[in-house]
Amino acid sequence: SWINQGFKEILVNDHNIIPHLTHPLIQFASQYQFNKKTNSIQQHNQQQSESSSSISLIASSIDLLNSLICDNNNCKVVINTPNALHSLSTLSIYKIGTHLSYENDQQTLALRSCSRECLFSIQDYGDASTQSELINVGYARVFVIAISTASGYGEKKDEEIWNGLNFIFDFFSNLNQGRNYNATFPPQPLLAHRSDEQLEEEGGNEEIDSQLINNGHQYCNIKDGAIKTKGTILNQFIEQGNPKPDWYQEQQDEEYQDQEEEQDNE
Repeated sequence: SWINQGFKEILVNDHNIIPHLTHPLIQFASQYQFNKKTNSIQQHNQQQSESSSSISLIASSIDLLNSLICDNNNCKVVINTPNALHSLSTLSIYKIGTHLSYENDQQTLALRSCSRECLFSIQDYGDASTQSELINVGYARVFVIAISTASGYGEKKDEEIWNGLNFIFDFFSNLNQGRNYNATFPPQPLLAHRSDEQLEEEGGNEEIDSQLINNGHQYCNIKDGAIKTKGTILNQFIEQGNPKPDWYQEQQDEEYQDQEEEQDNE
């Protein structure tokens, strides 16, 4: 770890450090949201005024925050800090699709990546109520955007797509099957249903399908990640006896049609 273990233990037990770390990222996210609502000239000026150091500072704060989220208690501190979770969600898609310069693109990508990783840590260590809070800030939506290359929108780096698929897989697996590690909880069918609705609204199923032909590279087998993620989402309907979603039936019809065409060609 980049942070000394002894120093980390001191910080973990310092209940004031998390509010201290979340304060600047909340301000930064709030200012970003405000500027998105202004006219294009003002927004351009703001983009120019955001220094490399300020973006790097926020990313460093989030990296440190992420390293301290190692139990449910610290998750609760973040969640109970007003606007902290919403700000992490906002920064996870910070200036996505905006290109100013190579240096700026790399810094904004780093900011988005560490924000997503921090959200995942909260999900991974948080209890059932934490999962609900994450859904409230659009957790599933965040990672759909991360993998959404089919529409030319989102992160196109293999690692970001791979991480996004794995984060979605873990989230739905925990909600569908419950969790027996970290903060344990039983299956959460209502939360799984809400998350699936978010996924559908964002076109997530189509985005996951688009990765079924993406082999990635040797360290990121994106195709396998997409198959695994798609499977755990489908299991939600199979295991709980829910009505199949429209996209599921459409896919079944397409597969049946493909099989018929193959038989006709034989």
